[in-house]
Amino acid sequence: MLTNEEAKRRAITAIDQHKAEIIYLAQDILKHPETGWNEIRTSKVTRTWFDKLSIPYRHGIGLTGVKGSIRGGGAGPGPSVGLLAELDSLRVPEHPFSDPLTGAAHACGHHAQMGSMLGALIGLVDSSVLESLSGTIVPFAVPAEEFIEVENRLKLKSAGKIEFLGGKQELIKLGEFDDMDMAIRMHTGDLPRPMKMSVGGTCNGP
Repeated sequence: MLTNEEAKRRAITAIDQHKAEIIYLAQDILKHPETGWNEIRTSKVTRTWFDKLSIPYRHGIGLTGVKGSIRGGGAGPGPSVGLLAELDSLRVPEHPFSDPLTGAAHACGHHAQMGSMLGALIGLVDSSVLESLSGTIVPFAVPAEEFIEVENRLKLKSAGKIEFLGGKQELIKLGEFDDMDMAIRMHTGDLPRPMKMSVGGTCNGP
C-alpha cells in the first residue's frame, strides 16, 4: 500500500511522462471549439481517451456528456468523487482561436479543464496509484455550461431533447450526480505571481 506522498509522486511522474500528449489534447480542443449541446467532436475526443485508458463509460448523457467510473483497487470503502470538465465553448468571434464559421471560441478555458481532467486520469491509471485508493472516481465531461444561444436551446426543449436549458441543470434532472459524494473541477484565471494554483473561494458546495 502506497503512502499519500508515494502516490502523489507516482501520479506526478506519470503525468510528466505524458506532458506532450496532454498539452496536445488541450490545444486540439482549443482549435476545435463547439458550443453547448453541439460538442460532438469534443465528446468523441473524450471517448477516445477513455478507451485508451480502459476507463468504462457511458456517453450521450445530456446529448453529448461522457461519464466514466474507476474503482479504487481494494483499499476499502470510500467516497465517490466526481472529476468534472466542461465540453463547451463560448461564442467570441474576435478571439484568436475562434472558429471562422461559427465564431465559437474557448475564451473561458474549458479546453484547459479537459486537459486537466484527462491528465489527472493518466496520473491515476498509468501509475499503479489506483491499487492504493479506496472509493470511486467518476470522470465526467459535461455539456452546455455556458448559457448562450438560447433560441437554439429552446428549440431543443420544444423537440423534447432537453428539459432544462443549462447542462448542469439537465444532468441533475437526469440523476447523473446522484452517485457522487463530492465533485472537483479546475478553472483557469488570473493569479498573482508567482502563484500557479489556488483553491477557489466560490462554487463550493456545503
